[in-house]
Amino acid sequence: MSRLITRIVALVFAVVTLAAITPLPSDERFVEPNSALQPVFRVERAMPPPVKAPPERIRFPVATRRTVALPEIGIAEQTPPSAEVVAPLPFIAGDGPPMRGTRIAQTGRLDVYVGLRTFTPEQIAAIAPRLEELLRGNEERFGFQLQQRVSIAFYRPSLAPSKDTRGIAYTEEGRAEVYYRPNEDIERALVVASHELAHHLQAQRYGDDAQKRADIILLEGLATWITGPPWLAKYGVARWKERARQIGDSGVPLRLLNAQRYGDNIAYELWASFVDFLIERDGMEKMHALYVSGRGREPGSADYQGIYGASLNELANEWRVWVRS
Repeated sequence: MSRLITRIVALVFAVVTLAAITPLPSDERFVEPNSALQPVFRVERAMPPPVKAPPERIRFPVATRRTVALPEIGIAEQTPPSAEVVAPLPFIAGDGPPMRGTRIAQTGRLDVYVGLRTFTPEQIAAIAPRLEELLRGNEERFGFQLQQRVSIAFYRPSLAPSKDTRGIAYTEEGRAEVYYRPNEDIERALVVASHELAHHLQAQRYGDDAQKRADIILLEGLATWITGPPWLAKYGVARWKERARQIGDSGVPLRLLNAQRYGDNIAYELWASFVDFLIERDGMEKMHALYVSGRGREPGSADYQGIYGASLNELANEWRVWVRS
């Protein structure tokens, strides 16, 4: 049976083979089919990517360079501020001559005393620094500093050597006394004290001998001139010329030799105006020379002719014109 199946398979195989060997037609009889084969997919030519325009450049504004002249700035060197130089106040060591009463204060160059029934110790202690200030003002105007300590005391008027005396300077002894009652003006007492201190400046500059024989016009006139502004302030004027004019306008004649008949204050002020005129006219050095030329207390005893080339009368005439100018 199996042999039969094998023969049948072989027979089928042979028939199929013979059918496949049938001859093909010649190329001449081959006709291209009318219908084109439809491609399964299309292959396009690869194209280069499109050229993109370069991106637009963003232009920033270009900074323009300008030359600007800058002002020069000076940088000061940083230095520490210098300490203000303060001149030390004048000072004379030791004690002044002792006086009656109680010593209330000592300033740089003054010992200040007070007696009974005058200003109180508290008042005198309060004005002691001002006495030193007045002394310094005197020195500036006179151009000379005190060389020895001076003691000054305030007493009641009954202790004065004469009824009308308000102050006196004992220059050889280094003392001065001022006479006022408790209820009187202490500001006026200060002016009198300043005047007496001016006499001490005169004596220490010119010497005791010259002081003893000084012409009274110059002795009192120069001391009053040295006292200066505090004295003039009593009358509301700034110059001795103005004060002399006030006196003349009040009816007092502008005379030097007999001025004391109208009171010591009037005489001192007229003489101070005359001294001011001479200093303005010819300077301080001639005034110093005139002062030491005195031959006694009498008014006019100094050598006016020898120093100024003019007599006292001639200078007085010039002074009166100056006062009225």
